[in-house]
Amino acid sequence: MKKGLLFAVMFFIAVFSSAQTDLFFSEYCEGSGNNKGVEIYNPTNAAIDLNDYWVVRYSNGAAVFTEGGVTNLVGVIEPYSTFVLVNGQTTSTPSSPACSPEMQALANQLDGDYPAPTYMNGNDAIALITTPDGETPNANNVTAIDLIGQIGLGSLISGETGWSYVQDSTITYNNAAGDPIQGKVINYIVQKYAVNGSDFGPFWMSWTSGHSLIRKPNIIQGTLSNPDPFIVSMEWDTVPAQLDTAGYYSYEDIWDNLGSHSCVADPNYAAVNELDLNVKLNIFPNPVEAEYFTISSDIKMESVQVFDVMGREIYNEVFNSSQNKVDVVVGNQLHGVYLVRVGLSNNKVAVQKILIK
Repeated sequence: MKKGLLFAVMFFIAVFSSAQTDLFFSEYCEGSGNNKGVEIYNPTNAAIDLNDYWVVRYSNGAAVFTEGGVTNLVGVIEPYSTFVLVNGQTTSTPSSPACSPEMQALANQLDGDYPAPTYMNGNDAIALITTPDGETPNANNVTAIDLIGQIGLGSLISGETGWSYVQDSTITYNNAAGDPIQGKVINYIVQKYAVNGSDFGPFWMSWTSGHSLIRKPNIIQGTLSNPDPFIVSMEWDTVPAQLDTAGYYSYEDIWDNLGSHSCVADPNYAAVNELDLNVKLNIFPNPVEAEYFTISSDIKMESVQVFDVMGREIYNEVFNSSQNKVDVVVGNQLHGVYLVRVGLSNNKVAVQKILIK
């Protein structure tokens, strides 16, 4: 029995090691009650049929998703567009409230009954996977697409609040009576109870409970390996708090951005500076087969950044004076698809994909 369980743990963790695809989670909403949902983004220039895609939940630190719910997605996600899956509960019970109708109105698909994936509560890992021809997921037919959280932590997180953006810290905060209490974050996991073992821990430190998260715009591909540890702030931003009806700032139940996403993969992406669609930008050779490539532009360039498919910046150069032609030296260790982002002298930007062989 122990040997079989060990195999299952290793298999489901190993799933997130080598697969590749294009879709990824772009927003995560873990609000009050069952106000929960996820947004999926298509960074490609082609529509993608979702019938082979599944959202699954690894509940309370589990290494398998058999108890956390699986949901087969239905429909098509258009290029540079989003697909929203929202908790589908429409009536309340004494222990389980209905999801907000306003949030459900933003959905492309409502999730199924408990234990569907959108019954997450902050300490559950959520994955996007595919199966051949939409087969029901099992131990042999899953391909990893994206992952929020860390799989297989077991008791390290099963009784805790969720993941944080700080590591191994002791935080002092006030309890309901206003008394100072100390709580802990251990390896990016927020402890449920304070140091004294009775007061509840600092829930605001956990970004994966009671928060909405938005994927950083430079992320263009899902997480394909089980992170150890899962550091929320590496790829996610939390939305700013808003005043609730009682006049207090709260992070819960904020889904103003649900249904849209900004990503550098989109040719129309604009961050601080508006994207320049009229610039005559040329990158050659492309594919890149040497240790450098050349960029020429009819508008002078002030900076160049290169990002890998995980959204990590691997090159950044700011020029002392604007130039119409520059060489970018990348060496001989890079292989695959990369994004080149050029800052222009007209306070706009241009983005192009390159292939380095």
